[in-house]
Amino acid sequence: MSRLNYLTLIATMSMLALAVSLISTSGCKKNASEEETNEEEAEAREATPDQVTLSAEALESLRLTYARAEERELLPSLEVPAEIVAVPDRRATVGPRVAGRVVDVRVNVGDPVERGVPLVVLESDEVGRARADLIAARARAAVARRKLDRERGLLEDRITSRRAFEEAEGDQQVAEADLRAARTRLATFGVTPSEPAPRNPARVTLTSPMSGTVVMRSVHVGQWARPSETLVEVVDLDELWLQASVYEREMRFVDVDQPVQVEVRAFPGEVFRGTVAQVAGTLDERTRSIGVRVVLPNPEHRLRPGMFATARIQGNPAHEPRRLLVIPRAALQEVLGHRSVFVKVGNGTFELRRVSTGEREGELVEILDGLSPGDEVVADGSFLLKGQLLRSTLAEEE
Repeated sequence: MSRLNYLTLIATMSMLALAVSLISTSGCKKNASEEETNEEEAEAREATPDQVTLSAEALESLRLTYARAEERELLPSLEVPAEIVAVPDRRATVGPRVAGRVVDVRVNVGDPVERGVPLVVLESDEVGRARADLIAARARAAVARRKLDRERGLLEDRITSRRAFEEAEGDQQVAEADLRAARTRLATFGVTPSEPAPRNPARVTLTSPMSGTVVMRSVHVGQWARPSETLVEVVDLDELWLQASVYEREMRFVDVDQPVQVEVRAFPGEVFRGTVAQVAGTLDERTRSIGVRVVLPNPEHRLRPGMFATARIQGNPAHEPRRLLVIPRAALQEVLGHRSVFVKVGNGTFELRRVSTGEREGELVEILDGLSPGDEVVADGSFLLKGQLLRSTLAEEE
């Protein structure tokens, strides 16, 4: 073997040895990193005790309630995002029919109003001229009526001619037509003709067309308002709609008259109830979903249009009820990133147990694993036990 070939062989073997060394080092580091992660998780689990024991005094002060895991017929449900909107027939936008300057605004957002209550007062030159024309038309009509009555009396006494009477009658008809036209013109501006005329004939008052709550005001004193603008919006909040979308593959799970449970971010943990009123007849070609409308009673006016919500449509018509192991939702707590419950194992002793959940119906939730029928869990007060568990963990670390 030549000296050159010998040196090339030595260099190649050195490079191979270096590569093997690097791979081994990397593997060791990776294994070490994984081992450290597993050790940290194990230490976290070991740091959190599996049981909480309370004294008789602490047990009495916490006032815990209990529930047994039991099998029940639970109707499967479909959960979809939704938005709360106002019912179109329970919503009114108020704006001027004639341009004018705002001189008074009598409501603010959130104010309850009754039908006919004044909202905004405007001053308009057109309204002023229309009222003046109405006053003049009334005067002409009154003169024409008196003239006609006089000509009728003279005709009966054979003092005037038939032609003079007919001319007076025609003048009276024209004057009455002008009066009706003046009233109509004023009515088109949203003004009801009144006698006597108001102190400021140029003013027009916008009133609420319905009872409800003011949800929008976009006007202030001194603003120039035009007929195309909306100044105030009033909504009847006694009943709202919930609009949701269901994908094509889930259409068979939704039908009219199904009960719906609604949750909103503003009131966590509370459930509002409604009913499916309509399922749209066509699909949205872009999203491949179908619209669902839910009627949502709102007697206390706690819900507002524009709120985002989660709708749980219950009792899917495509499924029969199933017997599932369930517990109250209040018994669930998040501990170390896992859903867990506290199981009563003795007088004042509770075991922390991880569980997996499935279907929900109202305040009940399905338990897939972690519990057996008959296990007694803490319902109301489980959050307090979680706090007790964390405090005991901190005490042990100190």
